[in-house]
Amino acid sequence: MVRLRALLLAGLVGVILIAVPALAAEHKEKKEKTVPDITGVWKGTSDTVSMGKTGHAEPSDSPKFQHLDWTLTIDKQDGPNFSGTKASAKGKETVVGVLDGAMVFMADDDGTCFGKLTGKNTMIVKYLEAGKDSKVASVSHFRREAAPEAQKPAGQ
Repeated sequence: MVRLRALLLAGLVGVILIAVPALAAEHKEKKEKTVPDITGVWKGTSDTVSMGKTGHAEPSDSPKFQHLDWTLTIDKQDGPNFSGTKASAKGKETVVGVLDGAMVFMADDDGTCFGKLTGKNTMIVKYLEAGKDSKVASVSHFRREAAPEAQKPAGQ
């Protein structure tokens, strides 16, 4: 009886030792495959409060409430890392960013963004800029103009 239990236990341990690395590899593959492609042109409008000398609004000595239109162009992506530009009617900045699941984190020339993909072609981005010369807080709702497949020329 003791011998049978020992054999069963040894067999169970063997199965676990074989299964764990295989499951870990499968989990890693699934995680790598689930990084969404966010390349493309995203358009959005922000609800913003700003003051000081900002690159995207008229200078103001007191808080100014406004709605600004934005174009976020993600032209390069390598796994969860990406880069592109953020532009308004008054200026354009380079952005770099990273995805963590559905969470989006970006930095531009003078501030940081964090947000969330809310769908394949939608995201909400919060922006903060803090400094002596300018202060900005905003929330933008973006929609991708076209999915990446639709942006590529035929035959590619």
